[in-house]
Amino acid sequence: MGIHPTAIIDPKAEISSDAEIGPYCIIGSGVNIGARTRLIAHVYLEGKLTIGEENI
Repeated sequence: MGIHPTAIIDPKAEISSDAEIGPYCIIGSGVNIGARTRLIAHVYLEGKLTIGEENI
């Protein structure tokens, strides 16, 4: 999996090493993304937010 080169990730976001972040996603500070989660494209997440494991 991995992070698409067009995605913008805040350095304070916590993203599992096996999560997939698609094109043009924006992940802000305080966001926590669990294992095997996929954000397809154009997703905007900000604030204190947790997405658990194995979500699409």
